[in-house]
Amino acid sequence: MNTVLMNTADDHKHTDGRFNVQIGDKNFNFAVFTFDDGKVTGAQVAMAANKHPVEDYVVLRHLKSGELETLRPTETSELDKNKISRFLVVEGSITYRFFVEGLAMEWPRRKLIAWQIKLLAGADDDQALTLERTGFDPVFDDDDEVNIGGDEVEHFKLRKRKKTVTVIYGGDTEFELERRVYTTEELMTQFGVPAGYKLDIIGADGVFREMAPAERLRVKDGMEFASHPPVGQSS
Repeated sequence: MNTVLMNTADDHKHTDGRFNVQIGDKNFNFAVFTFDDGKVTGAQVAMAANKHPVEDYVVLRHLKSGELETLRPTETSELDKNKISRFLVVEGSITYRFFVEGLAMEWPRRKLIAWQIKLLAGADDDQALTLERTGFDPVFDDDDEVNIGGDEVEHFKLRKRKKTVTVIYGGDTEFELERRVYTTEELMTQFGVPAGYKLDIIGADGVFREMAPAERLRVKDGMEFASHPPVGQSS
C-alpha cells in the first residue's frame, strides 16, 4: 500500500488566510497543497496537482461523511475550516456509482482495490469489505481488485473480519488456517503432504499449478490445494 496521508497537526492549521488540502491520485498517494482562498473550483484542484488538460480528469471531493462526489471544473467547493479537506484527481471522463454502508461513492475507473474502498469509508483494519447481493456474499481481502463498473450499481457492506480462512486440500478435506502468508513448506506441513510430494494450488478455472519451493502465498477463503508425486514416480 503506497498511501501517504498527511494528518499531522500542522496540516490542519489555516494561517494567514491560507488553506491546506490533501490531493490524491489514482493510487491514493496523497500530498498537501496550499490555497489562498477558502473556496476552490475543480479546475483549480486539478491544476494544483499538475493534471493537464483539466478536461481529461475527474476531480472528486472526499466529504466529511466519507462520501465521494464529483467536482466539475467550474464548480466551487468550500474548504473545511477545522479539518484538512481531501480531493482525488483521476484521469477519466465518466464515473461509476457504488455504495458502501449507504455512503454514495463514484469513481472514474471500473475497478478499485478493496483497501482503497475501505479507506474512503473510514473502515477499521479489522473490518472486511463484502458485496451485498442476494445469494452472493463474497468477502474481499484488502489487496483484492473489486469491480465497481458493472451493469448494476454495486452495494458493499463492512463486517468484522474473521481471523481464520477455510481452505480445501485433497478434494474434500477442509482446513481452518490463520489468515496470513504461508510458504509452500508451511502449507505442506499443515496439510500433511507426504514426503517428496509436490503441492499444487487449484485455480478458479480448475487448472493445477505446482507451487515452487519457498513460494509465499496469502491464503484466502475457498482456496483449493492438492498434491502429486514427483514426475516419473507412480502415485
